[in-house]
Amino acid sequence: MTRRRRGLPLLPLLLLPVAAMLVGAAWMAADEEPAPLILAGVGLVAAGATGVLVANRIAAALRRLGREAEAIRRLDLVAPGPPAGGAAEVDALGEAMAGMKSALRLFSVYVPRDLVRKLMAEGAEVKLGGERRRLTVMFSDVQGFTAIAERMDPEELMHVTSTYFQAVTDELLDHHATIDKYIGDAVMAMWNAPKRDLAHALHACRGALHARALTLRLEDAFAGRGWPRLHTRFGIHSGEAVVGNVGSTDRMAYTAIGSMVNLASRLEGMNKMYGTQILVSESTRLGAGNGFVFRPVDLVQAKGAQDPLEVHELIGLSVASDANDAPLLADRALVGRLPAWGEAIRAFRAGQFTHAVSALRDAGDPASDPLLAAYLARIERHPHGPPADWSPVTRLDSK
Repeated sequence: MTRRRRGLPLLPLLLLPVAAMLVGAAWMAADEEPAPLILAGVGLVAAGATGVLVANRIAAALRRLGREAEAIRRLDLVAPGPPAGGAAEVDALGEAMAGMKSALRLFSVYVPRDLVRKLMAEGAEVKLGGERRRLTVMFSDVQGFTAIAERMDPEELMHVTSTYFQAVTDELLDHHATIDKYIGDAVMAMWNAPKRDLAHALHACRGALHARALTLRLEDAFAGRGWPRLHTRFGIHSGEAVVGNVGSTDRMAYTAIGSMVNLASRLEGMNKMYGTQILVSESTRLGAGNGFVFRPVDLVQAKGAQDPLEVHELIGLSVASDANDAPLLADRALVGRLPAWGEAIRAFRAGQFTHAVSALRDAGDPASDPLLAAYLARIERHPHGPPADWSPVTRLDSK
């Protein structure tokens, strides 16, 4: 069924004042008596008033359409459509614009809006290729998701993951992230592309802390609904990558490519080795600034890499600027033990295992701190001290 237009055709509306003027002129030509002259005058006044009303109504509708077109240009696709303009042609244009907005809203869920805004602002042609840029990239992943998926009905699993992804995505977008892609249960996000962000490492760390707090709340909420707890781990790295369009001329993806992206993914996976939840590289720690508390974790050499990488655990914020940040503050007790932890790490890397064990006792309880327990297990593998070929660097054999 076709939608009924509420307005009248534009041409008859515009001809109404002309017709009224012709009627008045005819009265004047036929008889010059006062009564016909008065009627002619009334006709002329009515014609003028009708013309002004019609013109004002159409002008107002066109102004509304102009504002709607500007909103669409900004990709503001949730604004209400323009009301009827009183003319069928104007109404038809408004309906066409509403249909265009609906179509754009459908496709915008597949493409980062910041990317589209950037291309529109620059008037750039979409083509394959990219540019070298310093980015911060984050990967998140759900612990044991494969086992969870095997136990769940596919429809219920889709519902659970969609609820989870929506919440995590909204949190990251609130902290200036661009969602690159979803990979199974994983999320890849990046900062400083396509929109420039000089504080990309800082925003990534804040985003990760907020996302961690969110996922902890989701775990409890999911458990209350009989859903599995989706414990999430994060890996963050800052470095140079090529960011741009890859694929084919008829199907492209905006993404980042380079070894730094792979390293961010590896950092996420390393959480399993240490029992941590957020691991960041040294470059991210330095770029994030002094508003965070980090704990040194390990020296790691990835397969194919020339130099070892200093890896840190992101504990929390050092200070809270407002009430929303209060839950993200680093645990005070853990912060108080960080000097002992730093001494334990220094002694371990120097091969002074006895001193390292003594410092680890002051750094916390291995029963409640998986990272501390992991270091004690390393030292216990060498009861007589480090062998001649020992190195404090952890080498990763797989990419």
